Amino acid sequence: MNTTDTLIPRPSHVEPLDAPAFTLNSTARIGATGPAVPVAGQLASLLRRSTGFALPIVEDTRPGDISLEVVETLDGGPEAYVLSVTEEGAKLAAATAAGLFNGVQTLRQLFPAAVEGAAPTDTTWVVPAVEIADAPRFAYRGLMLDVARSFFTVEEVKEQIDVMTQFKLNALHLHLTDDQAWRIEIHDPGSAGNPSGLPYAKLTGVGGQGAVEVSTAVPPRGNSGFYTQQDFRDIQAYAASKNVLVVPEIDLPGHVNAALAAIPQLNPDSQVKPMSTTAEVGWSTLTADLPATYEFVREVLNQLAAITDGPYLHIGGDEAHVTGHDDYVAMVQQFVQIGAETGKAVVGWNEFAAVDLPEGAVIQYWHGAFEPTVQQAEKGGSQVIMSPAANTYLDQKYDPASPIGLSWVEGGPFTWSEYYNWDPAQGGLNDQHILGVEGPLWTETVRNNQQAQWLLYPRAVSLAEVAWSGQEVRNAGDFRRRLGALGERLAQQGVVFQEAPDVEWSAASMWPFPEAGTSSTPEYGTIEA
Repeated sequence: MNTTDTLIPRPSHVEPLDAPAFTLNSTARIGATGPAVPVAGQLASLLRRSTGFALPIVEDTRPGDISLEVVETLDGGPEAYVLSVTEEGAKLAAATAAGLFNGVQTLRQLFPAAVEGAAPTDTTWVVPAVEIADAPRFAYRGLMLDVARSFFTVEEVKEQIDVMTQFKLNALHLHLTDDQAWRIEIHDPGSAGNPSGLPYAKLTGVGGQGAVEVSTAVPPRGNSGFYTQQDFRDIQAYAASKNVLVVPEIDLPGHVNAALAAIPQLNPDSQVKPMSTTAEVGWSTLTADLPATYEFVREVLNQLAAITDGPYLHIGGDEAHVTGHDDYVAMVQQFVQIGAETGKAVVGWNEFAAVDLPEGAVIQYWHGAFEPTVQQAEKGGSQVIMSPAANTYLDQKYDPASPIGLSWVEGGPFTWSEYYNWDPAQGGLNDQHILGVEGPLWTETVRNNQQAQWLLYPRAVSLAEVAWSGQEVRNAGDFRRRLGALGERLAQQGVVFQEAPDVEWSAASMWPFPEAGTSSTPEYGTIEA
C-alpha cells in the first residue's frame, strides 16, 4: 500500500497533489550539507538496504533526487518539518536536524512497505505527490523500559530505539534501580569523598546480579547484568543520533532493596539486607535520620548527572508505602534539592508532588490523586509527563491467558484503543502544563526484546499519535484503518507485534507463543492448555 493516507502519527497538514508521483530510481542521489548530512546518511542507509541503489550524498541536487535542508526558521518549533514530493523529487526542510529526522520518518512511510526489508527487492519505489507541514503537539514523547526487574543489554536497548523512532517517539526513560537489582555503575569516589566508607562498587557487584522471579513468566527469572558508565554513554550517543533523549531513573526513597543489600551503612542496624526476587512493591525504604542516606544519594545523583547528556534526572518517589509521611517528605525534599544542585531538572512520579519542588521540576503522573499534580503545575510551574496507568502502561495483558504482561490496572485487557481514546489535557491541565506523554513498560514478566515488542506494538503507536498529533486531527476509526496498514511494515522489520482482533492487519499473525499442546520454543516456552 502506497498512499498519503496511512501515515502514523497523522501529520498536522497533509495535502495530496493531483500530480504525477515521484519514482526513486538507481541514479538518484540525496542532497544535504552541514547538519543535514548525518540525517541524510541515515536515510541513505535505509534506502540502500532495500533498493540496492548507490544513493550518494551530494551537495547539489537535480531532478530525481531527494534533498534535505536545514533552514533558518520554520513555524512549529524545533521538531517541525515540511515535505514536498513531486515528480521531480522529494524536498524536506526543517530548522534543526531533529526536524529533518522526523520528516525522514514520514518520507519512509510514503515509500512502499518493502522499504523496510533487509535485502533489495524488485519493487518500484513510488512516492505519491504530496505537500506536508507537520509539528508535534508535545515536546516529550516517550517510552520507559524497566531494566531493573529484567536486564536489557546495550544492543537490545538500541534495537528498541530503532523501532520507536519511526513513530517520532523521542525520549527513552530507563528505570535503572529497584528492589530486585541495581543496573548502573557507581564509582568509588575515594576516601576524601566517601567519609562513611560506602562500598559503591557493590551496587553492581551485588545488585547487578539480581532480577525478578515470577512463576508465570517465561522463563521465570529475569536477566542479570548492569551498565558501566561507558555503556550508558554509548546508549545515549546512539539515542542522540536517532533524536532520542535518555532519562535515567534512580528510584528513591522506596524501591531500594538492592541498595540496602549492597551497602550495610544504609540500614539502621548496619547489616545488609538479603537480595529479593519478589515482584511485590512498597516494602523497602531508605532511613530519614541516617546521614549515610544523604551522602549516598548525593554521590549517586552527582555521578549519574555527570554522565547524563540530557537535562533530566528522574528520582522516582513512588510507592514508598512503608516510609512514614513525615520521613518521606523530609527525605524527598532533600533529594530534589540534591538533584537540582547537579544542574539537571528533577523528575519524579506524582507522589513527589507532596514536597516543594525546585524550578524546572517535572511531575510524571501515573496513578492516584490528580489534584496535587495540577496544583504544582498551576501554582509551582512544574510541567507534567502524562502516564496515567489505564491509558499508557504498556505492560498490561492483551489476554488473561498470556504469561507475558500484568493485569492490575482496572479496565483490561487492553488493546490499542485504550491507549488512543484519551486526551492528555484533562483534570485542569492544559497543553502548556504538559511536557508530554510516556508509556512505561514494566518487566516483571518480560524476558527479551521480542516479548517487549509484543507488549509495545501496536499500543505504543497509539501513544505516539496521542503525543504528536493535535487532538483535532485524531479519530479512532481513522487510526484503526491506518494501524491495519502498518502491520506489513513491522513484519518486514522483524518486529514482533500483537495482531489485534479488531484490526485487519496486512501481515501474517505474529502471535509469539506456540499454540497449546505444541512443542516449546527457546524464546517463549509453551502456554499450558
